Amino acid sequence: MANRNYDDLLERARQRIPKDISERSRWTMPEPDIMIEGSQTILRNFSDIVDAMDRDANHVFQYLLNELGTSGSREQVRIMLKGRVPPKRIKEKIVAYVKTYILCGECKAPDTRFLKEDRTTLLKCQACGATRPVRL
Repeated sequence: MANRNYDDLLERARQRIPKDISERSRWTMPEPDIMIEGSQTILRNFSDIVDAMDRDANHVFQYLLNELGTSGSREQVRIMLKGRVPPKRIKEKIVAYVKTYILCGECKAPDTRFLKEDRTTLLKCQACGATRPVRL
């Protein structure tokens, strides 16, 4: 009898969890809005992407410049890259950044923070507690 009551209560509690919390893919990135204008490539929603990542905009910007092998400039909400960079390459580099600097290596949760220990920077997961070293 007591076991059945527990199962009923547990099921009722599960039904009351909001969908955005109970679904595993609650974290989504905005689709990059890329435009090629002359000999420049513009990522028009850079600030939205960085806000979704919850990371330092300068770090993401420098990572993209290094990975794409180009130079560029940053304005309030967008970045301009020198040259015609294929949108597919920009998207691939953003995905690579997310895998390297945001998603937990153990549980794949996006709830991570940078943690400095001596001269090593670690990526610490707030969900499962796992840590791994990363190069900034």
